Amino acid sequence: MTALAEPVKTGLIKSLQLLWLLVKIIVPVSCLVAILDYYGLVESVAVFFEPAMALFGLPGESTIALLLSFFVSFYAALGVITAMSLSSQQITVLAVMIGICHELPVETAICSYTGLRIPVSAALRIFTALSAGLILNAIYNLL
Repeated sequence: MTALAEPVKTGLIKSLQLLWLLVKIIVPVSCLVAILDYYGLVESVAVFFEPAMALFGLPGESTIALLLSFFVSFYAALGVITAMSLSSQQITVLAVMIGICHELPVETAICSYTGLRIPVSAALRIFTALSAGLILNAIYNLL
């Protein structure tokens, strides 16, 4: 029994540490977005980007989640997404785009070690994410 207790204890401690890390990112970002929404800034961004985001079947405010995921972190984007009301289709399209093109500064630097130039890597990932969003939205619209 003691042989099992130690790995379980270690696993629980690591899980709680990860949970705390996520809470420290997601809660402040969610609060910040709520404050920005209260003062009308989210609406301004949403209105400006609405035509472009409509191509992906997404509301304009999802621009904030995409930009945060592209340039900050996946978890910052998650904080924004939790503050939004999205359909399952919209969440799927947004998640695929974020999954393809997250944390550009870090990921492109890592890719540069393989010999791929940073601008090429960034452009490829952005193009692929946008293309996947367009294609996935088109598929959803056919169904």
